[in-house]
Amino acid sequence: MADLRRVPWNRFPARPRPDDRVSTNFWFDELSRSELADRLGIRNAFTSVKQVRSAVYLCRHVLQPMRDEFGAFSPNSVFRCQALERALKKQPETWSSGSQHTAGEACDVNIPGVSTLELAQWVASNLEFDQLICECYDPVKGPNSGWVHVSLRPPGTRENRRQLLSYILDRDRRRYVYVDGLRATA
Repeated sequence: MADLRRVPWNRFPARPRPDDRVSTNFWFDELSRSELADRLGIRNAFTSVKQVRSAVYLCRHVLQPMRDEFGAFSPNSVFRCQALERALKKQPETWSSGSQHTAGEACDVNIPGVSTLELAQWVASNLEFDQLICECYDPVKGPNSGWVHVSLRPPGTRENRRQLLSYILDRDRRRYVYVDGLRATA
């Protein structure tokens, strides 16, 4: 185990060990851990130093501030390899995802005891982000339904858009839809 908290994100090693510390409260393996990948036997591993460094930047500027504010939690999903993306989205082998998860630039978070919508609103008010989506939040199912998707592009790449969206159930059409802003209903 190495303490890599002081290593600048843009100089982070290409192949850190799973138990290397990347921020005050996060270890490197938390950035690629996936229960779905484990169940399906998919090796969810970073394939480039750019992905590693993007995930470390995201961890230090999104996940760690969330932990500082709300206490302990584990991210649901940070990095997802192409094979995991295909399995998750039920796509053929020939399909390639453009998701920011595959670049190490996105995370999905649900914090027990913190309303999903409140968490999204806190991120919008307190953190830099590219895209912030309140996903599958349904107050009928309780304040912790759904999760918050946050993406962040590291410096030197593209500008962060500060895009606010919600992916919510349109009860009239009986399907989920993307809408502008952070909200619970279509």
